[in-house]
Amino acid sequence: MAIVRTAKISVNILQITSKIKIPKWPPKSDFPTDILKYMKNNATEKQALKLMKTNKYFIREKCPFIRFGVRVFLTQEYVLQYLSIRDVMNYRIEKLPNNLGICGTLHIGNESLLSQFISKCVTCDLKDLVFINKIEKISYDDFKFLTSTGRLETLCLGQTIVTSNNGEIIPYESLLDHTPELRSLCLEYNQYLQLSQKFIDKICASNLKVFGVYELPENFERETLLAKIAKKKPNLQVYLYFKCERSMNK
Repeated sequence: MAIVRTAKISVNILQITSKIKIPKWPPKSDFPTDILKYMKNNATEKQALKLMKTNKYFIREKCPFIRFGVRVFLTQEYVLQYLSIRDVMNYRIEKLPNNLGICGTLHIGNESLLSQFISKCVTCDLKDLVFINKIEKISYDDFKFLTSTGRLETLCLGQTIVTSNNGEIIPYESLLDHTPELRSLCLEYNQYLQLSQKFIDKICASNLKVFGVYELPENFERETLLAKIAKKKPNLQVYLYFKCERSMNK
């Protein structure tokens, strides 16, 4: 049976809540007092986090989620948690609790496992998000959850595309709206997702330091792209990999 380690949780939460005086009575509201009390006592973990952000009265003495992170891999069968090089935990998805707070680095190698894993998470604070093993697509809702804090620094999309509920492909420039702190972005060239002028403009206006594109077609106009970026963001490191060239173009 999987054991989720919680030793660090109480320490972290105590550091945050020890200086906060939690009100004993509900705040003034259009809702009756007994309704607010009921909301505090019966909210789910996700609901509790939203309430805690609205008013200190809803802060719980016990953390509503279990810290789950450092480096997490979603494989074909398991969820792997790397606490260190020699300390690796593996879990069956059905054995994980439904109140995880994921953080650190997440490697996604199983498309079908992702939504199920997210359903077990109440909060997400990732620094690095990496798609591996040819993940074809994920939903826009899942992407927004994974980047919900806006503190993502590294995004390796690979060939993965993000789609809306009706199957519409979300353009790259829209994805950048959810990653204001992004420093490194790499993706695989997709004929359905062109590197549009709007996308290039957003890259140049962003905090990106490294930008890489893989599997570019032979006829891709590299000089045009590099000239556009050099004009507006000359210090950006750009790496272009072509299908016919295994050498790095910078």
